[in-house]
Amino acid sequence: MKPIDTSTKAPVFEIRGSVLTVIVLHIKETDAGCLYPQLEKKIGQARSFFSSAPVLIDLSAVDEEGQAALDFMLLADTLRKLGLVPVGVRGAAACESERVLQAGLGLLPTIKTERTVTTSADKHSSDLESLESKNQPGPSAAETSKVPATASTKVITHPVRSGQQVFAPQGDLVILSSVNAGAEVLAAGSVHVYGALRGRAMAGINGDVTARIFSLQCNAELVAVAGEYLVNESLNEAHINQSVMISLKDSGLDFQVIGSLGRFS
Repeated sequence: MKPIDTSTKAPVFEIRGSVLTVIVLHIKETDAGCLYPQLEKKIGQARSFFSSAPVLIDLSAVDEEGQAALDFMLLADTLRKLGLVPVGVRGAAACESERVLQAGLGLLPTIKTERTVTTSADKHSSDLESLESKNQPGPSAAETSKVPATASTKVITHPVRSGQQVFAPQGDLVILSSVNAGAEVLAAGSVHVYGALRGRAMAGINGDVTARIFSLQCNAELVAVAGEYLVNESLNEAHINQSVMISLKDSGLDFQVIGSLGRFS
């Protein structure tokens, strides 16, 4: 059979680098008796949010002995059963590379400048600490102490409907309407929703601990600031459907009722 000459064929694909939002699972303890029950409990609290979400496993906080005790195949299978899609491992010791690859996971280097946020004790020492960007080094603590004055603001004038995602990679995101259930809004800075917030809102996704979420009427599926998050079932009833400002504090997310709705609550 004569070989097909592809030299004159137009390219049918391209390979490009990209910045994608993924969940990073920072593992601190590899003991199966502690790790898997906590994963199942934490992810079970927001199963719809985590459904089919790509997750990167970070082992930078685990020494070589701890990594040697970790069954990568079991970890990957457990995450898949919980509805997530494990895509790779970061910070693995060189001696563990073969086992990582055998589990069908990719290998990524450790990011030294990543900004992480420790979860609160009353949330059962969560191992899911950061919603951040893949393939892009996270900013240092000094860089995340404030949003640059030159950061742009993205303004959306129409409702964000179910299944839609609006992303502001720099600066704030302003929604001059509602965010419907099943929709998602994300910003490197703060998120402002001048309408009902019924979907998911994530501010400070690159680690900006000064970011905030403002909502005229808050009944969100999930809110997150710099990786610290709460799902709807965990919201205080006093804050539901109120005008609120959500910020990050040492103990977790802080809700303040503000504006006209707050004065009459």
